[in-house]
Parts: sequence; structure tokens; C-alpha cells
Amino acid sequence: MNRNRKQTILLTTLLIASLAIIIFITRGILQNGSFQLDAALSKYFTRTITDDWLHIMEALALSASKPAIISISLLVIGILWIKKRDYAGMIAVFVFVMGGNIVNKLIKSWTQRERPTGNMLEDGFSFPSGHVMVGFIMYGLIVYFIYHYTSNAIIKNTSFLIVSLLLICIGVSRVAAGEHYATDVIAGYAFGGFFLVIAIKVYQLMTQERNAIQQVHRDV
Repeated sequence: MNRNRKQTILLTTLLIASLAIIIFITRGILQNGSFQLDAALSKYFTRTITDDWLHIMEALALSASKPAIISISLLVIGILWIKKRDYAGMIAVFVFVMGGNIVNKLIKSWTQRERPTGNMLEDGFSFPSGHVMVGFIMYGLIVYFIYHYTSNAIIKNTSFLIVSLLLICIGVSRVAAGEHYATDVIAGYAFGGFFLVIAIKVYQLMTQERNAIQQVHRDV
């Protein structure tokens, strides 16, 4: 199986799984339903995660805060411009990371799910988790570009592992700190996965179009 076919299968699987999760959880919330998973995971994380580990996870979660998202996105855009002249990549990062934050706010305004009782740190509605959703899009794109431009398997696998662990810590910290329900976080992964797939496909289409135009100019 060639690389392109593997990538297509992976992206299609992520897209379908994300959509299924989004529909299931969003429908339950709009019907004012509750999820037993929320109470179970909140209780489990509260009991098993020590304060020290929670502080570490919350520190890692700052990597998906608004200032960090903006700073890292601009850094990635700068690298794509200076090192690769990848204008399609620059557009994809800007549109889908910044646009993902806007979409997250719109979804929160639509569902209007209140945050867990006792939350004292965050304002606004709860569903889906913005840290997780936008973080998934941005860090997912970073991993994609590393795979796209790097042939070194160690760098590829290391970047994937680091980002995966980071996103898990961000999600767990949001639940353990009482800032989100578990289903907020799961939906954040799902919405992030959905927009990540769209971002990658849009990037690939723009790249193909650019390459076709360049080929026409070379042939003239």
C-alpha cells in the first residue's frame, strides 16, 4: 500500500469517526441529556491525579491557550514562508487555526452548555473545549507538515508521540481541574479532528493547483 493511499484511509477514518462523535454528543446536549461518562471520568481523575501532576498538566495546557496558539501559529507561518515558501501552508494554518477558534465560539453560543459546577477559572460556555479543539487543529497541522517535509522516521515518530501526549494532557487537565466535562473534551478532539482533515485536504488541493500552474508555465 503506497503512502498516499495510507494517508487517504487515515484521514477518511478520522473524518468519519469525528463526525460520528460530534453528532452523538451534540445531539445529547441539545436534548438536555446527561452523560454518565462525565461523572465517571471526573470522579476517576479527581481521585487518581495528584495535585502535583495536575499542576504539570495545567502548565502543559497553557500550550493551547489563546496567546500560545497565536504565537505558535505565527511562528509556523513564518517558518513555512522563510524556509519553504509554502504559501498554501501559510493560508491553511491561518484560516483553520484562527477560524477554528471562531467556530468554537459559535458552537458554544449555539449549544450554551454551562460549565461544571464549581468551576472558578473559566468564563463562558463549556461545549466543546476550545483548548482541545483549536490545539488539535494547530498541533495536528504541525505534525502533518513535519511528515510532509521530513523523511527522517525518528523525527516523524517523535513529533507524533510528543503531540499525542501533549493533547492527552491538555484534555485530561481540563476535566481534572473541573473546567470542562469529559464530553466537552471528547467533542473538542472530534471537532478538531474534523477541521484538521478539512485543512489538510484544502492544503493538498491548493498545492496541486499551484504545481499544475507551475508546470504550465514551464511548458510554455
